[in-house]
Amino acid sequence: MKNVFLFVLSGAHETLPLAELEAVLTLTSDFDLLETKENFAVYRTSRSGSRFLNTLRSRLVLTHSIHEFMGSFYWEDLEKFLDTLPRFETPYRVRVHLYERKERTETLEKQIGEMISDVIRKSGRDPSVSLENPNTSIEFFITENEVYCGSKLAEIEKKPFEARKPKKKPFVKPVSMDPRFARVMVNLSRTGEGRILDPFCGTGGILIEAGLVGLRIFGVDMEEEMVSGCKENLEFFKLKGEVKEGDARNLEKIFSRNFFDGIVTDPPYGRLSSTKGSDVEKLYNESVKSIEKVLKPRSFLVIATPTNINIKTKMKLIEIHRERINKSLERRIMVYRK
Repeated sequence: MKNVFLFVLSGAHETLPLAELEAVLTLTSDFDLLETKENFAVYRTSRSGSRFLNTLRSRLVLTHSIHEFMGSFYWEDLEKFLDTLPRFETPYRVRVHLYERKERTETLEKQIGEMISDVIRKSGRDPSVSLENPNTSIEFFITENEVYCGSKLAEIEKKPFEARKPKKKPFVKPVSMDPRFARVMVNLSRTGEGRILDPFCGTGGILIEAGLVGLRIFGVDMEEEMVSGCKENLEFFKLKGEVKEGDARNLEKIFSRNFFDGIVTDPPYGRLSSTKGSDVEKLYNESVKSIEKVLKPRSFLVIATPTNINIKTKMKLIEIHRERINKSLERRIMVYRK
């Protein structure tokens, strides 16, 4: 189906995969959600092509793969679906991914592949197959009752994030953020280009992910050690940014008003992290008040907070996501629009 895509989502979080996907889609295309269920989402978009796919592939974290959508159906309707399968380029291969089913994938791949070859022969074409170098990889995602089918376009690489784990950076602290989560927060800010700020930049995890997707990065931290360490980490990944020692409660004294296209931050929670003796909730609210002054109108703030913090702001809250960090601590990811 033209400009209709199947996205296979991570099951790592209940709400973040779909939210991240839609945030990144807003940077590339108008879109309509056609259907969604558990790990799958189908969208019609106004754009397609290599540039569209490259943007998605280079930014997304909580999506496993992207496919040209061929259809969804109940398992008992497999034969009927294959009879109406859209024409595709050969050689091809079949891949099966099982969810909540116990059959052998190899058996199902062979069965479905033979059925597709029969359909191709009936149309007068040669059903050539290549397992190693196909022009079309037809992928079937089989749940307990339903099947999603698509021609694979891209797979989201996970290995680059392994190289950016906190312990692999030259400067690290116990509270350093996982690079995958930092990238998700950057994506939720819907900042496609321009300047992005982390006013509690710490070791620079958020700034690194923002810099790697081409944004101009700015950081502020109360502690000289963090400022120095953040700069060291940015240099390690060959990124240029502006990092200053300063107070997130007085950002308008450091930057011009309406200066930033997006602000993403994970402030200290008050136990393992230093708040320089400040009351945590007061620190958050005074910082958000200052953030609002330096954020451009209609731009977004993404902020991680403990669940017991009450944020007071005139900005519009558009999303809340919850994540458990450990047995005793849960945080919320709040997305505000100015």
